[in-house]
Amino acid sequence: MKKYSNRTIFASLFILCFINSLVIKAQVNTTRTNEKLNFSMINHHFENDYSSSLAVASAPNSTPSDLTLFSGFGNNIVNSFKGNNLYLHLAGVASTFLLVTSNTDYEVHKYFNEHQQYGDAARPVIRMATYFPFVIGGSLYAYGKIKHDDEALGASFAVFQSSLIALSYNSLLKAITGRPNPDWRNSKDMEGLSKTFRFGFMRGGIFWGWPSGHTSSTMAVVSALTNFYPDKTWLKIAGYGYVAYMVFAVSSLGRGGMHWFSDAVAASLMSYAIGSTTGKFYRNKFHKAAQVNPQEVMPDIPLFAFSINF
Repeated sequence: MKKYSNRTIFASLFILCFINSLVIKAQVNTTRTNEKLNFSMINHHFENDYSSSLAVASAPNSTPSDLTLFSGFGNNIVNSFKGNNLYLHLAGVASTFLLVTSNTDYEVHKYFNEHQQYGDAARPVIRMATYFPFVIGGSLYAYGKIKHDDEALGASFAVFQSSLIALSYNSLLKAITGRPNPDWRNSKDMEGLSKTFRFGFMRGGIFWGWPSGHTSSTMAVVSALTNFYPDKTWLKIAGYGYVAYMVFAVSSLGRGGMHWFSDAVAASLMSYAIGSTTGKFYRNKFHKAAQVNPQEVMPDIPLFAFSINF
């Protein structure tokens, strides 16, 4: 009886150990299966994130197919007179009032009238100003078409649209204000002429007058380009230097007989509002895809996350 009991006990222990080993093995197999599933899911998630990141990094510049020269035309006109841009237009009016009432317009004209050599030096830039938007915008457009460069096309659209808006606005102001040019050949009272405005409609035509058309078109082109290419410092230096030269040129040409100084100052302020608005609009449409370093976009997930339960 004692032997039987011992055998029974040993047999029972053996069976229990066997069953326990099966349970442990099953748990280990289950854990390994879960590990494989988890690791597979992790890899799948990692590959998707990594592939998406590579797609972003290698994405080419995108250009909306429906974007044209007149895209956003109405909104760009409105936005050119909203927010801080409105202050630029008001500053153009205020600067004219100050320069006229302080006799600065008259004094600047008098100086250039007595120093003809300055006007002679300004003659080349005046001749270029008429064609400036067409040369710059046309060159960018041709380059963009030949090289399939959407960014260059965007810049050309910004130049042409800002020039068109500035020209229309400038012509309207001239037609309403009717300011005579510094016509020293036919007027003896130049100081009085510097303070003359003939408000109405077409009382002075749209060729002469306030503000300066040459300065307006030049600033429209330059401000559109510098806001389309905001990171190009050389463009800002060259562009606004050219605008300054234009202000000097229209004030000095023909012994100061082309424009009053305030005409050029007002044109610069007002056209900057127009050019910068248009340039930023097209910049947003033709922005470059962000250059992402694939090593910087790897998802922050654990590569090994498993446990074995006994």
